[in-house]
Amino acid sequence: MVFAEFHRTPAPGGYLLLGVYVGNEHLPPTQGYGHPVSYQSYLLPLNRIAELLGHAGHVVTARWEQEPSERVGRQHGCLLARKPEQP
Repeated sequence: MVFAEFHRTPAPGGYLLLGVYVGNEHLPPTQGYGHPVSYQSYLLPLNRIAELLGHAGHVVTARWEQEPSERVGRQHGCLLARKPEQP
C-alpha cells in the first residue's frame, strides 16, 4: 500500500508533505504524452486521505484545502504529517 511506503520512508520524527487533487469520483482514462493510457484513477476526499495516513502511522499536523477556481479547475488539498519518534 502506498501509505505504508509513505510511512516507511521518512526518518522517525520526519515529515511528509502531500499535495493531491481531492474529490469523490472516478476519472476516466485520458491521454499521456499524446498516447492513450489505460489506468484507473480515483479522487478521494481529503478526510479519507488523512485517515489512511493515520492508519499507516503518521500524525496529521496540518491540512489545507483549496476550492476550484478559474485558475485551478479541481479541488486541491495538502496534508502535513509527521512520523512519530520511535520509543
